[in-house]
Formats: sequence, C-alpha cells, structure tokens
Amino acid sequence: MIKLILDFVQFLYTVFPLVTSVIILALLGVWLSGSIKKHATVYYIIMALPSLMVIIPSVGRLVGVEMPNFYNIPLMGGVLRDYVHMATLGFPLLVIIMYVGALNPRYQWVKRLMSIRKELSIISGFPVLAHSLVRVSYNFIGPLSYFTRHDEYMATTKVVNELGAGISNFSFVLGIVLLALFLPLWITSFDAVHRRMGGLQWKKLQRWSYVLYALLFVHAMGLSVGGALNPRGGGERQRPATENTQAPAARGGGGGHASSISLSDIRVSADARRTIHITSLVLVFGSYLYLRVRKANASASRRKAGDTEKAVH
Repeated sequence: MIKLILDFVQFLYTVFPLVTSVIILALLGVWLSGSIKKHATVYYIIMALPSLMVIIPSVGRLVGVEMPNFYNIPLMGGVLRDYVHMATLGFPLLVIIMYVGALNPRYQWVKRLMSIRKELSIISGFPVLAHSLVRVSYNFIGPLSYFTRHDEYMATTKVVNELGAGISNFSFVLGIVLLALFLPLWITSFDAVHRRMGGLQWKKLQRWSYVLYALLFVHAMGLSVGGALNPRGGGERQRPATENTQAPAARGGGGGHASSISLSDIRVSADARRTIHITSLVLVFGSYLYLRVRKANASASRRKAGDTEKAVH
C-alpha cells in the first residue's frame, strides 16, 4: 500500500509538478504549523544548510573560483538538485504564501497557514535564492547574449524556433528582476529588520509583492511557452502512445509470470507535460486573481455598509 501511494505521488509529480508540490507543501504546512511557529529558527537552519551548499560554489563560479561540487556526492546530489529546482520548493511555497492572503481566514486550515505566513516567506527565500544564483552563474550569460550579441548567439546555438528562443531568453533575464524584487521582500520578513523599518514602511514595501506575483507568472509562463516552441537540444523524440506501457515481463517475451502494469510504466510525452504545466499555471494564477478580487470586493462592501450605518446613527 505504501509503495502504491509513493508511486502515485511520484506519477503526479512527474505529470503535475506544480500542483502536486503545492498540495503536499500546504498539507505539511498545516500539519507542522505549530512546530514551525515554535521552532522557526530550527527550520531556517535546516533550509539554510543546503542553500549554502549550493550558493557558495555558485558565488565562487561567478568570481572565477572553482569550488567542490556537492552535486557529485551520491544521494546528497539528488537532494540538492530537487532543492534547487524551482518547482519543488521555492515556487510552490511562493504560491502558498500568495494564496493564503486571498483565502477566507474562517477556515481552520487557512488560519494555520496564515499564522506561519511570515515563517513560510523566510523558508521560501533559501531555495529561491539558491535557484536564482545557480541560474545566474550557469545560465545568465547565454540568454543575455541573445539580446546583446544576437547574430553570434544564433550562429552558435541550436535554435528550432526563434520566437520560442526569444521568449525563453527574455524570461531568463526577467529572473534577475524577480530576484531584485524578492530579496528586499524576503529580508524584511525577518523580525529584526521588520522592527527597524516600522509598520508603515514595511506595509508599503510589501505591496510590491503583488508585482512579484505578476512577474513570477510571466517568468514561469515564458519559460514554459518558450520551451514548448523551442525545446532544448532542438527538439525531443516523442514516444508513441503505446511504447513502454507494458510490464517488463511482457516486453521481454521470456518465461515467467507477467507482472501487472504499474504507474511507473506510464509514459507522458514532453509536449503533454508542457501543456499540462502551462494549463496549471493559468489555473493557479487565474484562480488566485479571482479570489483576490472577490475578497477585495467583499472588504469594500463591508466598509461601505459600516460607513452607511455610521451615517444613519
């Protein structure tokens, strides 16, 4: 039963990475909300350690100093790759933080997440910062050269669709703007900085989070659409719908009993995964916008009713 559940979660993560990560992390947040609130510093340290293991070599690379690569260490390398991958931690945490502000706080699970929204903001900063610095140290020069040395880029890079390449490279460069927006919002989430700023200045700065959410959607959509138009490596071999969908024993043609087909035998094409991811982004951010506008209208109606009642009395 446990193996079946793990296989199912792995299948969902392969096909619906963003939605699956958001649901799992939201459930963990609700379950661990009391622990996170009480032992926030412990969670910060736990999240900071892998971040440092990624950031230090990335900074070294930026200044021309080659440092040990922790990705080559068995098991640890896999953990760090998942940690840095934006769809695993950073992006889903930002989506949860974004959504909590648009949901009705009368529900108990929303209250639990709301109570640790600041802590989740700080926790999200470690994988986001690690992801951003890895992107800058490894992938920034190429996308930037698309705009600064376009002819040279096109001559030396395999491009299937120039529009797709332009969208992808613009989205990579936009990531720098996102990092510049995210850093002050993240740093001011720490209590010591928050207290020094004062409540009014802090609230003014936090309004920029809406700009961050909007650009985050543009960034993610740009990478997804650009990747669909111009796949890395000039395209991928698409598997036929029937390929590798039989159990190993049945494919081998040898003796023995045929085993049942498991979720791991199901193959979803790269084009289908991209389409699902783009649809997920539209649904996630579209539903957030709807909920946010509805909540704002409800608040405005309550204020208007209150003002009318005061005028009557």
